[in-house]
Amino acid sequence: MKSDYVKIIILILLGFLTIPLLEIFPAAVGGASLIIVITIPFLVLVSIIMAIVYSLYYNKKKNEKTKRRAFVIMALTLIALNLLLFPNR
Repeated sequence: MKSDYVKIIILILLGFLTIPLLEIFPAAVGGASLIIVITIPFLVLVSIIMAIVYSLYYNKKKNEKTKRRAFVIMALTLIALNLLLFPNR
């Protein structure tokens, strides 16, 4: 049960993955700041929605394999969105 709460927190924190990426990778100049201002709230909103869906729907499932698969798919989707929407040079 406690691991489900950790998974929900991880899903929410993955929405903020763009912020550490800004420090690690160089971001493009100029219009990139507008992209950053738009993508960070979008990704946070998507991660909160996925966390709500996971907590309301998948926490009630008895099958651990289904819960784990849903978490991995949601986490990989958020990571892919972060990497695709990141404004790099």
